[in-house]
Amino acid sequence: MQQIMRRDFVCAEPEESLEAACQTMRLARLRHLLVTRGDALVGILSYRDLLERPKGFDWVGARIGDAMRPEPLCVVALDTPLGEAADRMCRYGYGCLPVVNGGQLVGLVTETDLLRAAYGLRPS
Repeated sequence: MQQIMRRDFVCAEPEESLEAACQTMRLARLRHLLVTRGDALVGILSYRDLLERPKGFDWVGARIGDAMRPEPLCVVALDTPLGEAADRMCRYGYGCLPVVNGGQLVGLVTETDLLRAAYGLRPS
């Protein structure tokens, strides 16, 4: 996992403005925003989550914590085999997997990262 994971990723805290998170995601062309408290992962906010907000969702004053998926179930460890990570992504329909080491968020693996690894392509 260490060879392909992204070590540079964008994080936000759950109390931050959802409007600001949307703008950050749009400007940085992100599909996933990792939500943390300190170094601990507490959720993921995806572009899909934003699109699928319930009718009547009050965007005024909303915080990231109001829209994120809390306590992501699919995280991987540094020593997780790539095949297992790919299987989890396919099985659960996730576009990325946070990488943790001892409970601390250390990286992110995306579908693109796994495709590059499968075909021996260099990271961008």
